Amino acid sequence: MGLLNHLAARIVILLLLSIISSPCFPQSEEANTYERSSIHVMMIKHLNQRFDDVIEQVFLQTPFPERFNDHNLGVKVVTFAEHKDDQSANIQSFADQVNLGQKMVAKWFNRDKQTGSFNMELIKERGLYNANQQQTNVARASIRGMALLEDAGELLIHNTYLVVNDIKYQSKGSRNTFLKTFASIFAGSVSQMQKALQSIGGFNVHVTTYLFRLRWNDDIANTFYQNYYTEDGDTDKDKVEAFKKDNQLFKMEFVGKAEAESKETHFKASKDPQALLLKVTTRTMDHNLASLQQIYPDFRIKAPLLSVDPLTADVGLKEDVTENARFEVLERVIDEQGKMSYVQVGLIKPVKGKIKDNRFMAEEDAESTVEATEFEKISGKDFYPGMLIREITE
Repeated sequence: MGLLNHLAARIVILLLLSIISSPCFPQSEEANTYERSSIHVMMIKHLNQRFDDVIEQVFLQTPFPERFNDHNLGVKVVTFAEHKDDQSANIQSFADQVNLGQKMVAKWFNRDKQTGSFNMELIKERGLYNANQQQTNVARASIRGMALLEDAGELLIHNTYLVVNDIKYQSKGSRNTFLKTFASIFAGSVSQMQKALQSIGGFNVHVTTYLFRLRWNDDIANTFYQNYYTEDGDTDKDKVEAFKKDNQLFKMEFVGKAEAESKETHFKASKDPQALLLKVTTRTMDHNLASLQQIYPDFRIKAPLLSVDPLTADVGLKEDVTENARFEVLERVIDEQGKMSYVQVGLIKPVKGKIKDNRFMAEEDAESTVEATEFEKISGKDFYPGMLIREITE
């Protein structure tokens, strides 16, 4: 327990610095970064499949989903020797072979590749330690010590995911024309591409997205802190070597998958075919992320209330929000032991006709004018900006 107390003491100092240097009331920008899930996003490349190089080029240009922490491990594209309609077993085998779970943990604790030491800086940056609290809910730092470590495990590291996209392009026109056109899509001029694309007709994008989660619990955390954790200036070579050799403790576990296919799209009316393909691909992947959030509550995003008169939040069509959706309003509460939890204080629903189109490249759509989705209250009271909302299913 000595090491845990040492870590807790360091985090208490960080908390005090955060409270001293910050106003007591939550700001929308900070609330937007509060307690996000952390993800590493990849794609499966099928060698000798039509458009495989094109798909890879487009995928590498898709923007990272901004409502998540980027837990990028470097490798973005993976290829499997055996093609399967369901890629979950291939992905699981890949994750086990490269010890991906261990790499996820190493990134969380900023492991130094040369010394093997760790630190808590990324956890401080992403976690509860620099997030402003409602003043009445800021507990004494002496209470928060160990609770901060618990929060880090339950709310941050536990919500670490691998997202793998299996993308296929399909065309109504000549397969050879589609392939030849996009093989040099980033080298040719827009006018040249536009001319060549006239003969393709319609195309669509089919994406299957697989979701894996880092296995992290109290036993794993205790083993890590006691047997592997070592800091700069206090590096334990035995612990460093033990962490390197462990290929069993940190595992990625399959959560589920979602599939989506874009509506048929035509290039004829597009002034920028490259941007159109990027737009359709990104929106299809975003749709799958939204579907996975609907199915798996732990993966759902929490968004802050931006205002209360009217009630608004920065969620919308990208998250598949409809007028039939229902959201719980959550207040952060800290108990006498310093443990943070969430209490539902009300329910709200989107106002018809006032749902924001926040999909990728929505600014190109003339009808996209709503700046934030507006809600109406179903139940509850005393809402304030910075409270978190989360969609619920009935």
